[in-house]
Amino acid sequence: MNQPRYPSRPVSLGRARGRAEQVYVMGERAIDAPPPRDGEVIRTTLPDTFDGIRWEIGRMVRYVQEARKDPLVIDTARQVVSQGGRFIEEMAARKGQPISSHQNKVVQAECIDLWCRDVFYYVNDPANIEVIQTPRRMIKQTMISREVIDHVMGPFYRAMERDDPSFYRESYTPPPLYAGDCDEPSALMMAMCAAVEIQPVKFRFGGSNGTLHHVWGCVNCDGEWYDSDLTEPGYKLGECSEFEHYEDLEVPL
Repeated sequence: MNQPRYPSRPVSLGRARGRAEQVYVMGERAIDAPPPRDGEVIRTTLPDTFDGIRWEIGRMVRYVQEARKDPLVIDTARQVVSQGGRFIEEMAARKGQPISSHQNKVVQAECIDLWCRDVFYYVNDPANIEVIQTPRRMIKQTMISREVIDHVMGPFYRAMERDDPSFYRESYTPPPLYAGDCDEPSALMMAMCAAVEIQPVKFRFGGSNGTLHHVWGCVNCDGEWYDSDLTEPGYKLGECSEFEHYEDLEVPL
């Protein structure tokens, strides 16, 4: 989420949700319109008010609802959780984090949390533009082939080789990642969890001085809620930042 353009008093996400749906129906750009297809970009002009933010949140909810039924999201989530403890041990060791002693859905959620965190690169949205990506798009970004990366990086490699004849391009090939701000990893985490029946899931928003300026995912494992803030490299499943004001929005599944 960009730095907020919200009122200076505390607000509730649910206070005008129905109104936002009625006011901002723009043909196929309605809040309940299908998510964009592969290769499609939907552009919608929103008001500079909290109703515009509610519209964005409505789209994020829709993306999670649709993505949990997407075969690509389901298969990816299943592959991640099937690696179980081995994946957690490898990722936790790489990041210097303790390994969870929990089992079952908590372990599965921790696997997804670590995977989403490992392939994420934080990038701010452009000024005055809110970019919201579908979980399917983000997963596909992590599947870009080495050949495509080498092709894109070719001009950089050649320039580096000219400047330094000893440059070894194999040591500089970037891994395939998905990029975005806090919207993206929160939606991806919840969609993947919901796809393997780790649910319910909800968005959590934090802010101060009457604003909400950060969002992360929260998943329910065997009756207990676990925060998943993937924008903080040092965090692990169950940790989140402290804010003056919070709002929760459970995703209807």
